[in-house]
Amino acid sequence: MLRSMTGFGQTTFETPDAIIRVEIKSVNSKNLDLTIRAPKIFAEKEITLRSALSPVLQRGKVSVYIENEPHQSVGVKKAINSELLLSYYNELKAIAESAGANTDNIFSALLSQQEIIQAGNTAGEKPLVEWETVENVLNETIKKYDEFRLAEGNALANELKSYIQNIESSLKEIEKRKDERLAKIRTELRDKITSLTDATLDENRLEQELIYYAEKLDVTEEIVRLSTHLKYFTETMNEEAPGKKLGFISQEIGREINTIGSKSNDAGMQKFTVLMKEELEKIKEQVLNVL
Repeated sequence: MLRSMTGFGQTTFETPDAIIRVEIKSVNSKNLDLTIRAPKIFAEKEITLRSALSPVLQRGKVSVYIENEPHQSVGVKKAINSELLLSYYNELKAIAESAGANTDNIFSALLSQQEIIQAGNTAGEKPLVEWETVENVLNETIKKYDEFRLAEGNALANELKSYIQNIESSLKEIEKRKDERLAKIRTELRDKITSLTDATLDENRLEQELIYYAEKLDVTEEIVRLSTHLKYFTETMNEEAPGKKLGFISQEIGREINTIGSKSNDAGMQKFTVLMKEELEKIKEQVLNVL
């Protein structure tokens, strides 16, 4: 079953004291690139988060956001990180002055940053919600995220199957024409020899030349291998996380299509070769987003 590397999931949960929001979103990437943004009070849980998320996500550029905001009715102490505030201010002011920019709004802008002013995050203070509650919300978000990826994966599967069917249709047309092409070569070769000499044709010699051309231009093996690759591609789509494997199979499909094209020596066959290449490019583009 295919899953897309593009995914999204979001969950909001309210407790008497706070509102918890967890969001997961991702785009395609060759490897797992995981970014986690969470309140500093849960900073020690990042390793736990990565251990829980990595087997589920597997690949993709993934961003996880965890927010823990107090209800307006709940009085929460605010802790100002003075050292960090001054450090940011001095550095930004120096950059602004060297660039000739206005420095009036730097201080107010810094006060809106979460790492500068944090709610309920003073030393020794109890968090607004327990980690177990956040973990439950996270698990619910992962479930929604995975459902989104499955839905996207089903759409991708339908597209990929249609592209494979189009290649199979073009391959059948090539198979029909490959024998007609030999008859055409026989006629062309006979006409060329006749135009060059009035002598009687040596039929044995002509047959030898035809056998030579038939062996040189025969695409039977390529057709068989391409059919096998197409069938294997369709079967692999039912495996778990087959994205990379599908990419390798599509490369093999491309090799066989190119060989058929180079051996065609026939306008009709080359036309269908071009159509197969066009469908293969669509496959390669979509496979990049398959987990």
